Amino acid sequence: MRLLIVDDAEAPLKCLERMLRELGHDVVGMARNGAEAVEAFARLQPDVTIMDVIMPRMNGLDALRAIRGEHPHARVIMASSLQSCQTALESERLGALYCLAKPYQQCNLRKVLEQIGRDSGKPGRPGSGRAPRYASARPVA
Repeated sequence: MRLLIVDDAEAPLKCLERMLRELGHDVVGMARNGAEAVEAFARLQPDVTIMDVIMPRMNGLDALRAIRGEHPHARVIMASSLQSCQTALESERLGALYCLAKPYQQCNLRKVLEQIGRDSGKPGRPGSGRAPRYASARPVA
């Protein structure tokens, strides 16, 4: 899969890049804030975008709104160290497929990307009719 990863913090960005490459995926771009993510998405057209929620200039939820507004079939995974039901609900409302807990765990990342790969051939828009799954040690109810 071709992935765009977005995070304002260097350590999580590099950790995520390393994990994705170890899982055999191609990181086609990185962005440091939501505004950069919107521009990078339009230019790179990745298969999946993994984006932090809390960032400067434009947060992840606003970037998700902008990306999905221009590209309704964009597949976006939100990530946050804040394991909040509100974040998951807002992400779902805006069309995110999953919410990943930070710090990232490679097993959760693998499961989410495998599921997206399996779902990509199914009809209907990605994420329609279901809440995003929150991949963490404890699911958010």
